[in-house]
Amino acid sequence: MSNPIEIFNSPSLYSMRHVKSTSTRPTVVLADDHADLLPLVWDLLTPGYDVLATVHDGLMAVDAVLRLKPDIAVLDIAMPGLDGFAVAREMRRCSCKTRIVFLTLSDDNDYIAAAFEFGALGYVLKPLINSDLIPAIENALAGHAFVSTHALKITH
Repeated sequence: MSNPIEIFNSPSLYSMRHVKSTSTRPTVVLADDHADLLPLVWDLLTPGYDVLATVHDGLMAVDAVLRLKPDIAVLDIAMPGLDGFAVAREMRRCSCKTRIVFLTLSDDNDYIAAAFEFGALGYVLKPLINSDLIPAIENALAGHAFVSTHALKITH
């Protein structure tokens, strides 16, 4: 049986480097089960961030975040194993200081509220990755919240 976490070779693989970043750039772990999305996110992040791991399920996300201690965890909400909320809950249970940005298709107000209850500082809709992911990460690094504008629905 092969190990699902392999030495980092390309953004198309679900993988994890087994070394700490030696640069001063912020570090990121990316967890998303959509293989076609990972190269896009990789291309967006690598000019300004060190991506320490890309994983495809929640169990691997918890392992990667707790082992590598990145500055930011970019988590899909709907993943196999553990969903993104469960990953965030486990991170908090372990007193993990990594800041969370959720990346999702859901613009449901209850999901947005739950994301922030679980300690997230960012909530980005996948169709808005190109415009919103970097601002969400930068806001999270500064300790500020960010929500994709199109995710906000005003209810009366």
